[in-house]
Amino acid sequence: MPRIGYRAHDFGSFDSASALGERIESIRPSFIQLALNKVIPSARPWKEWDEEYISGISSSLKDHGVNIAIIGCYINPINPDKEARKKEIGRFGKSLSLSSAFGCPYVGTETGTAAPDGGYSIETSSPANLEIFYSSLSEMLDLAEKYDAYVAIEAVARNHTISSVERMAGILEKFHTKRLKTIFDPVNLIPYTGIPEKDGVPLKVPTEEAESRFVNAVLDLYGDTLAAIHCKDYILDSMTGTKIGDLPALTGIFRWKNFASELKKRSIDVPWLLENHNPETVKETAETLEKF
Repeated sequence: MPRIGYRAHDFGSFDSASALGERIESIRPSFIQLALNKVIPSARPWKEWDEEYISGISSSLKDHGVNIAIIGCYINPINPDKEARKKEIGRFGKSLSLSSAFGCPYVGTETGTAAPDGGYSIETSSPANLEIFYSSLSEMLDLAEKYDAYVAIEAVARNHTISSVERMAGILEKFHTKRLKTIFDPVNLIPYTGIPEKDGVPLKVPTEEAESRFVNAVLDLYGDTLAAIHCKDYILDSMTGTKIGDLPALTGIFRWKNFASELKKRSIDVPWLLENHNPETVKETAETLEKF
């Protein structure tokens, strides 16, 4: 049975950890991906965090039965501005250094873009930017080793440095360390124009065979590096044929029940974190997924 949690900031902003915990508890006690300053704007700036402060945040959440599954620290590790990139890695390192206080060893990020604002850039996938990512990731992994924590990276098709199963395979081969973990968001990693069939052509709704082939390729690769699943949904735009990938789970075309069966077959038991969910129907969505 999938263990369902939430991306905290999908519920909006809160003025305290206790208020956030109360909101999650109102659905049912669970776990979250926490990007602290994103969900609690009044929280201290990251440079002012310390063990006592972060432990207080974690304790307030636990009072409501809420635990942290992923510390969200989504930086741009290939930011073309070297000073900005250095600052972002420093922010990531701060989360790693306080992982014990958060009560969670996993700090998560995507893999960045060559656009300073985080948007799409055709330069993102260049060999030069891949080398920058290698350098940034190496530094982050050294910090993870220092603080007994883990770097959890999420690949995203088209937009980010690591944008395909093949590129992620290269990363896992190059950085063969227990400190590197993965977050699998099937919808984010599905190609921009959809999952190809055997003949290379995507359909409006992929066949079960094609979708299974895609899922299995990722799970075969990620193996025991998998730290969490991100759970949302998608369709292909009927006019452009491109992915609309920000729908609540169970409202698009991804076969989440099949996905759950495959994880069960492989004895993979990691948190599923709902993204882009509808707060009004999130309890029903979570309860449906848990039956898979």
